[in-house]
Amino acid sequence: MPDDFPFRLRFSTRTLFRITTTLAVICGLSVVLPNAFIQITIGALWIIASGWLITGLIFAKGDTRAFCIGAAVVATSMWTGIGGGFAGGIRSLLREILFLGSVSNAETWLIHIALAAVAVANGYLCILARRYFERESSRE
Repeated sequence: MPDDFPFRLRFSTRTLFRITTTLAVICGLSVVLPNAFIQITIGALWIIASGWLITGLIFAKGDTRAFCIGAAVVATSMWTGIGGGFAGGIRSLLREILFLGSVSNAETWLIHIALAAVAVANGYLCILARRYFERESSRE
């Protein structure tokens, strides 16, 4: 990987085990717990993540701020028609793939996991954009 690549995907087996176990517990709980509890939990996690991103927008510098800008765009766009349409598209795609007839707890988790992945991807895209624009402006 080039040195200017914004992140490195390196983690230990222990970290992979923890992530897998956490996801397994979440999937298990999503089957047992009522949908309202799952939505409250996801909402709370979304609010915590949004608060973290907004704090990064204000206090962070460099790549961290660029990442927070990109991820915050996705988090805040859920309040708009475009972001809501994106989440609706994910829901439709999941129903096509998983043959779900009604809203399930697993579907709710999967939609939000997909949105979190898009937020992370957009954050890293903004890091690349920041580096590109800084490189271009230094040439002038």
